Amino acid sequence: MNTNDIRNHFLSHSPWVNPEETVDTVKAGDATKPVSSVAVGWVSSIGSLRAAAELGCDLFITHEPTFWDHYDRVDDPLRKIEPCLAKQRLLDESGMVVLRCHDAWDRWPGLGIRDSWAKWLGLDQLIGEDKDRWMGLYRIDPQPLGQFALHMAQRVALLGEDSVRVTGDADKAISHVALGVGCAVPDQPMIDMGADAMVVCYDGASYWQTRQRFDELGLGVIAVEHGTSELPGLMSLARYVQQTFSLKVHYLDKHVRPWTVSA
Repeated sequence: MNTNDIRNHFLSHSPWVNPEETVDTVKAGDATKPVSSVAVGWVSSIGSLRAAAELGCDLFITHEPTFWDHYDRVDDPLRKIEPCLAKQRLLDESGMVVLRCHDAWDRWPGLGIRDSWAKWLGLDQLIGEDKDRWMGLYRIDPQPLGQFALHMAQRVALLGEDSVRVTGDADKAISHVALGVGCAVPDQPMIDMGADAMVVCYDGASYWQTRQRFDELGLGVIAVEHGTSELPGLMSLARYVQQTFSLKVHYLDKHVRPWTVSA
């Protein structure tokens, strides 16, 4: 078993991914080297890579870029300065391979990013989705927006985020919640299906543009960090790799988490 075998498995089970254009490629290391121990994390941060190296991992599977560029282009100017240089030194010295699993896992049925996020929030009544499965609409028991926001805050606290941001009338009853995959936040298709509340990430739903528009439509909006919404999916990926390939797998989440200060 090597990294190429693992990569080919994911791509062969993801007909929605174009293998010629995907970012799901090897970012560092020798992909033909045998793999026995794997680390899985949302992002290949220096902290998670160091932890993986200390654990003796042969492979790190990351969901997001390693060098802060979606395509991890080798000619990106950032690659020539810190902290990219320090990260590259660590990878060279450890011999660890880095594989990105993004395009395949975002929409992997049942276990991928969107579906794992919904399960983490207790959303189990899927009643609609867009044709590409980026967004889903879920029915919940009617309740005030504020009550559901509190539920979400309690769930994301377990992932390391200390709050959620909400726009809309806290007392307004909601019963149809839409969410998406990372930056692919729910929008008009979910509104057309009857969504009255949106779960979005800050990266994909700007305050002045997207969330303001949703507010003027009378929708409740609950915003979290991009990484928070995807961590349940990475936990699921770690379990999948362990069960599918019978490898020793470590889930690592040593990446930065914003924290809030209230006056």
